[in-house]
Amino acid sequence: MMELSGEAVVEVVTMIFALSTMFSMGVQLSPNQLVNVLRKRRLLAKSLTVNLVAVPLVAYLLVQTVSLGTGFAAGLVLLAVSPGAPFGPKLAEVSDSDVAFASGLMAVLCVLSVVTIPISLLLLLPGDVVVDPVAIGRIVLGIQLVPLLLGLGMSILLPTLTDHLSSPVQRVSDYTFVGLIVLLFVVYSDSMISLVGTDTLWLSAVVVGASLLLGYGLGGPARGTREVLATTTAARNAAIALFIATTGFSDPSVLTTVLAFSSIGVVGSGLVASVWRQRSVGTAPSHG
Repeated sequence: MMELSGEAVVEVVTMIFALSTMFSMGVQLSPNQLVNVLRKRRLLAKSLTVNLVAVPLVAYLLVQTVSLGTGFAAGLVLLAVSPGAPFGPKLAEVSDSDVAFASGLMAVLCVLSVVTIPISLLLLLPGDVVVDPVAIGRIVLGIQLVPLLLGLGMSILLPTLTDHLSSPVQRVSDYTFVGLIVLLFVVYSDSMISLVGTDTLWLSAVVVGASLLLGYGLGGPARGTREVLATTTAARNAAIALFIATTGFSDPSVLTTVLAFSSIGVVGSGLVASVWRQRSVGTAPSHG
């Protein structure tokens, strides 16, 4: 009997996590949310600019100016060019912001990233890192866009079935994410420990902070959309970035950097969203 290596198990679990996450996102998305975002053309243009251009450039400039190992630099850039955070709508719920805008924006970013991720990696990765943009594009198409559209299509055509599927698929996504974190620490423990001796963690925090500021600044006049763009921009798409890291890069530092960076982004965005929710509750009008 053929034995699976730790790396092979990580790849399988990462694939299940990515597919279940994207399908779950599609099931929870409604056509009205997508149309609502597309109608806000000016806000959408600014949202795409900050997610597809500004954040990748911030990461690129940082890894160019700070001495960092090639694998760590590639991991930072990889997550920075991966927009459409699955946590976006949940963060909008936490901050009591515009959930519909968060869901629609997430879908638009996921669709566009089939093209933008391969091109951005080709342009922004460290000079000695070579990737096949066509292969990366196929990965994003198959692992991200297809399950997203499948979930959306099923929610429209088979609403009763998707209602039954939604919770189990979401649980699969949640459990595999937790399992993946444990697996990565077990299989790549040495690489995880090596992060502490680099500038990777504080650089990740800088990118997250810049993302929050840029998103909030470009999120329009409404509080709800400013907060959504801030947290959605800071919490990058770990699902697709982790899968690309496992299949497209041989250096384990890329994978562990993506995990560390995404953890900082999600935790940082979650804390900020919680603060905003408390402020919202504190300023709510009394009905006594």
